[in-house]
Amino acid sequence: MAEHMAVHVCPQCGADMPVDEGYPVWCAGCDWNVAPELFVYGLGGTAERRRELAGRHGTETFEELAREGTQGLRARLTPSYVLACALALLVHALSFALLGVGVWLLVRSWGNPFAMVFGVLMVLLFLVLRPRFPKLDESVPRLGRVDAPRLFKFVDSVAAGTGTRSVDAIVVEPYVNAGVTTYGLRRRVLHLGLGLWAVLTPQQKVALLGHELGHFANGDTRYTSVVASALYTLRVWVLVLAPESWKGRLTHLLVAGLLRIPYYAARSTLTLLEKITLRGFPRREYLADDLAAEVASTEAARDLMETLLHVERIDGELRRLTDEATADAGRPGTPRLDETLWPRLADHLASVPARERERQRRVSALRWHQQDATHPPTHLRIELLDRRGPSTAKVVLDERTERAMERELRSSAKRLARAIAQDR
Repeated sequence: MAEHMAVHVCPQCGADMPVDEGYPVWCAGCDWNVAPELFVYGLGGTAERRRELAGRHGTETFEELAREGTQGLRARLTPSYVLACALALLVHALSFALLGVGVWLLVRSWGNPFAMVFGVLMVLLFLVLRPRFPKLDESVPRLGRVDAPRLFKFVDSVAAGTGTRSVDAIVVEPYVNAGVTTYGLRRRVLHLGLGLWAVLTPQQKVALLGHELGHFANGDTRYTSVVASALYTLRVWVLVLAPESWKGRLTHLLVAGLLRIPYYAARSTLTLLEKITLRGFPRREYLADDLAAEVASTEAARDLMETLLHVERIDGELRRLTDEATADAGRPGTPRLDETLWPRLADHLASVPARERERQRRVSALRWHQQDATHPPTHLRIELLDRRGPSTAKVVLDERTERAMERELRSSAKRLARAIAQDR
């Protein structure tokens, strides 16, 4: 403890409480004031229900993996996985059934005008509702191997460390997030949120990529081409079949009754397939964490989890810096936002003192913090990594490679910074 740091006495247990200016004063001995907002407002009904749901699925899986250990385990063939693939194939089969019936009517009923009209309608309906594969949003910055060879080479090395093939494209976004998806026929894309990427240490970046690519290595249901295309196709069906999509009063009256049953069938099937693919997500996330630890080291994976506890802080600082730059725009000597935004964001997180980081860890356990509804509680993810034990990194991000990657990302980073400022 630094000699100049002020110290308060805990009113509950009498222990010394070092004071970090600008941050809550709390007691490490008895957790007094560790979460001031909970002392004032409590968890509340909504938070209590979320905690119960998160605990039921996340804790059961945590206890199972804590007994078995995570090292070497991969996602297994489960009833939900088989059911999701079967339902996806059924969706695609229905599309081709429309085409088959339409062609059959045209061939067998040639000369019968009513059958031919119905056959043509079936073929046209197939063209509208045919199986579709997700597409990449062309409006966001996208990098290919020619644009960022060092970045792709690094991603390739992490993918090899997790035992899967690499991605075909990288979409750069401003968000405090990251993820992987599929598009086209068996093509993979990495969504890289600069709001998160900019604040991570080199090995945390390895862990982030190890976790995301670990979903492919684990064969997660939503990342298979069959299921991903079925989900995308069903979303198109719901959009096309929705009676509200048909403009005009007369047209709406004519098609509303005809489309209502197919519309609700498509929407129900989409809801069912989404729920099936969500089953088992806690286990997949835990195992993706294990792959992150395997490729980047347990310490790096754990540090990444702790950084995720500060997502709201990072997002708030991102908004503050943007508002500040917008207000100061045009003033002499004001630095350009596209040159300073991401480094300042990293400096802000690096300045958070160790006691505040520890407080956030304890708050996460009280509130059962989750990244979203598909992720198990963060404190359980951290504890499972602790139980895993230390490990040596398979992939190490050296300073030279990191600088080369940042140069390749610089153009996209500047463009996104300017876009954020214009949206504020």
